[in-house]
Amino acid sequence: MTARKLTEKQVLLSFYITQLIMMVIGFPLLWWQGHFNEGYFGFSNIDMWIWGASLGLLIVCIELILIQMVPQDWMDDGGINHLLLKNRSFLHICWIACIAGVVEEILFRGVIQEWLGIWGSTMLFALLHTRYLHKWLLFSFVVGISILFGFIVEWTGQLAPVIIAHTVIDLLMGLYMRFFTLKEE
Repeated sequence: MTARKLTEKQVLLSFYITQLIMMVIGFPLLWWQGHFNEGYFGFSNIDMWIWGASLGLLIVCIELILIQMVPQDWMDDGGINHLLLKNRSFLHICWIACIAGVVEEILFRGVIQEWLGIWGSTMLFALLHTRYLHKWLLFSFVVGISILFGFIVEWTGQLAPVIIAHTVIDLLMGLYMRFFTLKEE
């Protein structure tokens, strides 16, 4: 389904429903795996914050460079992000970024990666972003980020850096899209 067939309200509702479903699945499974504890998250470790924020900023810089270098339609998701963000306030975009960063990383890197490994969790994460499947550059970018996030969790043994990076990416790109590229209709 393309953005032309969806309303802004439907896209926002869909976002919240999918995030709720992932949260209802991910949080109990992370607890069941024995990882729902501060040690696995690592938010008290300042190094994890530095790694996560730096990685998020680096990925945003790469994405902004790509946006400038390639034809616009190569990095367009069919208008879904436009519908999700076009009338959101700064605080609402912050909220959306935090929810996506926490919930998606707990499920994909915290739970699924333990069972299916980096490659399995990456394939499922990429499939979550089905609207990117027909955009080879966008799809490759998401797959590359997912693989990188998987290796970071393996290397650090903690979720904090990827949760922070994911949140930074979604926040900065959401703000960029909302306030610098999206025009009111």
